[in-house]
Amino acid sequence: MEIKVNKIKTIEVGRLIMYYLTMGKKILFVEDDEGFFNLFSAALSMRGYEIIHVVDGSQAVEKVKVEKPDLILLDIILPGMSGLDILKELKETEDTKTIKVVMLTNFGTDSNVNKAVELGADDYLMKYNVVPSELPDKVASLLGESKDSEVKFIS
Repeated sequence: MEIKVNKIKTIEVGRLIMYYLTMGKKILFVEDDEGFFNLFSAALSMRGYEIIHVVDGSQAVEKVKVEKPDLILLDIILPGMSGLDILKELKETEDTKTIKVVMLTNFGTDSNVNKAVELGADDYLMKYNVVPSELPDKVASLLGESKDSEVKFIS
């Protein structure tokens, strides 16, 4: 019985530490699918990240300049402006070019992946392959908060 209590305390302390490490970190989530946003942002919020949501691509660049997020999760197909165009503009702008950008999309054609990498995306994830509860580990890894984080993929 005592061992289980210690294990539980260890897990709770670990979660508490991860929560405090992420506090104050902002993620701008550029996604027009409300259901998808709610599913993925819940796991990030539970980890302590501040989530800022933008639905319309034409508002994304200005929101980045105002909010100064630590990381951007960016869909490709958006109303107003495509994710690739947003990425290009962000990486060409002095104030925003060092912000980490993860493409999170269902459009993983070779041309989209190559273009995103060429424009400076830090990662490219297919929505249907990422388990929402594991996205915080990927984010933590990209932000240098975790050494051994991995995203689990569904086959």
